Amino acid sequence: MIQRSLRFNVPVLGHLPFTRPLAKLIARLSRLSRWRIVGIIGGILLFAFIIFQANPAFAQLFGTAEDQAQTIFGQYIDQGIIDFLFGMLRIVVWVSSVGFVFFAIYQAQRGEQWQPLLQNAFIIIAAVVVVEGLSQLFFGV
Repeated sequence: MIQRSLRFNVPVLGHLPFTRPLAKLIARLSRLSRWRIVGIIGGILLFAFIIFQANPAFAQLFGTAEDQAQTIFGQYIDQGIIDFLFGMLRIVVWVSSVGFVFFAIYQAQRGEQWQPLLQNAFIIIAAVVVVEGLSQLFFGV
């Protein structure tokens, strides 16, 4: 069974100073198997599809709870303060969950316990989903 591989003329591209990173990338890609290249291209296309199809208004954390808080407390508290508080809550949730995931990866690379850290990240994400679900159930939109 003859295995064919993609070979590019890397030395020609390597002589131009602005194409050296491109030449290195092509050299690395030429050493990969076909399925890995297909996986990389598929991942890039899936990422692009998700990014271009995303609607940030529907993905807002605590959106229903924020609307209800503005409805209830809007006449007593400035709307900017409510926006600030929910913005800070969103930042804390995302930073803590992403931080737990990255620290779990770091711990796993060192061979230490990483499962509790990942459980904490999933607990945070589950709490956000539960709060959104309950606010949709009780307050509706």
